[in-house]
Amino acid sequence: MPFIIYVVDQENVSDKRESLREAHRAHLRAQGKKLLGSGALLSNDGKKVIGGLSILDTDSHKEAERFANEDPYAIAGIRKTTEIRRWRKRWADGEFKAEGAN
Repeated sequence: MPFIIYVVDQENVSDKRESLREAHRAHLRAQGKKLLGSGALLSNDGKKVIGGLSILDTDSHKEAERFANEDPYAIAGIRKTTEIRRWRKRWADGEFKAEGAN
């Protein structure tokens, strides 16, 4: 069952984030098909990156933690908070998916 990694960034780190963007993307690419999705969290006006959300297909909480902690953004101290939670996909593409637990 996948894990969602939800991160909120420190304030005023946009220059630091930009300098590490390619290393961050390389980290994401290295996950291959285990990375079901990933993207930036934006301020309500859509103009500022305030964090990110990734969905990692693993049954191991430790692997999800490792993924989060080895991200160049995390190593550089950009992350303010990180939450890792199990996720069960039930709705996709406008349809209910009955597989998995209730």
